[in-house]
Amino acid sequence: MRICLHDRQQISAYLKLNPGLNLYLTGDLDDFFWPHTSWYGWWAEDQLQAVALLYSGDDLPVLLALGGEAMPQLLAALRPLLPKRFYAHLGPAYEQVLAPDWRLSGGEPHLRMLLTHPEQLTSSCPEAEVAGPDDLAGLQALYAEAYPHNWFNSRMLKTGHYLGVRRDGQWLAVAGVHVFAPQQGVAALGNITVHPQWRNQGWGSRLTAALCRRLLQHVELIGLNVHAANQPAIRCYQKLGFEVVAEYWEWTAEST
Repeated sequence: MRICLHDRQQISAYLKLNPGLNLYLTGDLDDFFWPHTSWYGWWAEDQLQAVALLYSGDDLPVLLALGGEAMPQLLAALRPLLPKRFYAHLGPAYEQVLAPDWRLSGGEPHLRMLLTHPEQLTSSCPEAEVAGPDDLAGLQALYAEAYPHNWFNSRMLKTGHYLGVRRDGQWLAVAGVHVFAPQQGVAALGNITVHPQWRNQGWGSRLTAALCRRLLQHVELIGLNVHAANQPAIRCYQKLGFEVVAEYWEWTAEST
């Protein structure tokens, strides 16, 4: 076995074996995210058989350990290296490996969806405008009302791939990205929300379609994560050309 990984090309070659499942990890190979990452792998018979990532670019570190033939062995070996508190995206049943040393809460099932039929991105949103760093205060106000439990990172506004709609100077809807990695050819949508007073009017769908068309000028693969119980959102994404490719679970882990 070998735990710590440092060779981006080596990691990338493994992640490309399952590009949908590994979308977020692939994005973190980009220069924009790489300095905030720690990579771990399990080797057997001179082959990389599992890869996990600890991302420290947010206030709470995030562990991504979604799949791989030897993921249980890798997670067991990682236990002494993990922080006392972190958020985790884990493949089904992998939480059992961490349970002896961490108290796990949440346990929410999520779906990974990929854009497989971009020809369905037909709706337009001429009102959409790019939101940048100067719009931070207005976007924070929108998220506070519409999506308080978000994973919004203001650094992502520098990508130029947050689109929103305003009325009377106030943001009523926004669609953005968790990952924009043109070097790797991938993007992940995130922090899509509509103010409660403006919902059920198609703003989220139209903005998402406009953002996807914009992203496709720079990347080949677009994905997103959605809670498995959020059927309205899943149906919306399916109409836009997304399909489910994997299931995983999100947990909060605290050292016992």
